[in-house]
Amino acid sequence: MEHRRIAAKDWDGRLRRGMVDFFNYWLSGGFSSGVMEDGKEAAALAQERMDAEAAAKYRQERLGGFLTECSQLILLPGATEEGLEKIAYEVNGMRLEHLSLLAPHTTQGNRAEAFVNGPDSLAAILEEIGRARRYIHFSVMLFFNDKSGGRVAAALEAALKRGVQVRLMVDATLSALGYDHNLEYGRFPLLRERLEAAGAQVVDTFESCCPKEAWPARRKELAEKGVRDSSLYVHDFAQAEAETGLNIINHRKFIVLDGHTLLLGSLNVGDQYLGDTPIIAEGNVIAGGRRMGIPGSPKEWHDGCFRIRGEAAYSANRIFAAQWGVATGESFDPGDEFYRPSSENRRYGDEECTLVASFAGNPVNLIQSYHLSLLEHAADETVIVNPYLIDDEFWKKLQSLEADRASHISICNPLHINDHPTNLAAVRGHMRLPFEKGVSFYDYSGTERFSHWKVAYDRRSDAVFHGSYNLNERSACHDFELGILVRGGAFADTVREMIGYDLGVSRKVEDAGEFFKHPALHPSTYLNKLTSKFA
Repeated sequence: MEHRRIAAKDWDGRLRRGMVDFFNYWLSGGFSSGVMEDGKEAAALAQERMDAEAAAKYRQERLGGFLTECSQLILLPGATEEGLEKIAYEVNGMRLEHLSLLAPHTTQGNRAEAFVNGPDSLAAILEEIGRARRYIHFSVMLFFNDKSGGRVAAALEAALKRGVQVRLMVDATLSALGYDHNLEYGRFPLLRERLEAAGAQVVDTFESCCPKEAWPARRKELAEKGVRDSSLYVHDFAQAEAETGLNIINHRKFIVLDGHTLLLGSLNVGDQYLGDTPIIAEGNVIAGGRRMGIPGSPKEWHDGCFRIRGEAAYSANRIFAAQWGVATGESFDPGDEFYRPSSENRRYGDEECTLVASFAGNPVNLIQSYHLSLLEHAADETVIVNPYLIDDEFWKKLQSLEADRASHISICNPLHINDHPTNLAAVRGHMRLPFEKGVSFYDYSGTERFSHWKVAYDRRSDAVFHGSYNLNERSACHDFELGILVRGGAFADTVREMIGYDLGVSRKVEDAGEFFKHPALHPSTYLNKLTSKFA
């Protein structure tokens, strides 16, 4: 049967975007799990006419991990103009608004800055809240009733008094646990009362999912209220996994302000993350105009965020709008004049930003897929900084590498000072073989501090990935996560300097004997397996 086609010259903006989304999702294995039945024909055509393995390799090695422009499609191994035009005919008939929330979203002309440690990160957050004039959309897992939590809440109150619209998503139930054996820190309801009295809308995301049997009726109710079908479609996957509020968590951490600014990272709101104790600086290392160091108090964590000005803020607001609609039944269009003013400057800098979301029950986790591809095609210099290394797929990929790939990889992890009880066992049980093949391992707990920062650096592509994603079972399968891949030489160099400081103050492991040669002989290996999905 001869397939019909749409000539490339006739592709409109919707189809051009849809083709990029389709190929990103297909190359990550997104159509192999039965998701998006209307994409079957396009996926079959792509599989028949193109070399998927070679195309995925090209995407990582030449483009940094994701296709970002329609013009790149013809460069994929096996691509022909005729083949792409036939695939385009099938893609044009898909529900592309659904696909757009599953696939990554790229924008150009952004300006990115990186912040690490509490004082600088807190200053950036308070500065941006103070600048807001129209709206603040704030999504965070934990919001503690401590000094920094109070300061952020006070800044939001001041914004509300200026007439700024504030929408806030917090897991109030998990926040109630507090930290450091202090339940007072968990009294988020006190902050919530203040904010709601000032006019903020606040949602407890612990309640975002309902019992499975209640979802069909709730879904119908939300649809009648005007919640977009694409938002409900994404939430269908989470609901299929829902058991309790602890089973599915909104772990995303980002703020969208006035349509032009995005703060995104691994920070929660609390003194552990945003403590203002002056850092302890060894030497005079400056990166991004700021002095590097470690947290000044053992109770404060090494963590950070990116501030991005430009169209990436719109990408993030699409994600916020989708989740807000499902949680509240209130819909808003992130593309309308209030949220994305036409008079706004659209170019702030030279960075290309690709926003990548994952969610509970996702058919393919694009953030996990990115990290696995980064390992599989490692070259030049690849550095991964992450607090938790408890994902079996990550370890399988790392252990499968040949020495010529492994030797390009460095990993930094707080091995001995960690709030996850089995991180040590997971690393010691899996790291021996990669270490012997040439993977370098740096133990950040040599600083006597915990590092909660999550970042991956790919020198070859001048690319940096950062966000809420942990390399563990929860992030891979159970939580809502958000990350951003930033490409740009100057910015990547700055982040590499920050990472370089971390590596410099960490203890580089030199002896393979620190890792288990026979993991099956060690009881902690089994404890790790039993608890990996829950902690």
